[in-house]
Amino acid sequence: MKYRMDNRGFIKGFLLLVVFVGISYVGISFGKPYYRYNTLRSHTKDILFSEVGFLPLIKEKILADAAELHVPLKQENLEVTQVNKIIKVKGTWSETVDLEGYYQKTIDFVMELEY
Repeated sequence: MKYRMDNRGFIKGFLLLVVFVGISYVGISFGKPYYRYNTLRSHTKDILFSEVGFLPLIKEKILADAAELHVPLKQENLEVTQVNKIIKVKGTWSETVDLEGYYQKTIDFVMELEY
């Protein structure tokens, strides 16, 4: 028994492939900023747990990690404060996801941690 693929089967398969590639591209494009946010948040927790008590050093390490992860966190948008024995870190930044010029979305991130 021979299987014969006509034009409808080829076009349907090709369109499904195009849709799958498009959905994957959009998912990866929107996933990158959230991945960087979660990674920076994890690194910041590690810095706070490492018992570094010098606040400017904590801020410097967080900014270095942000630069390494390509997170657009600026020094004026990062606050490291200490109240009693609790160290609080608050950082804010925005990233724009651009889908080849057809659609642009700005995502605002707020990272608040305390230890």
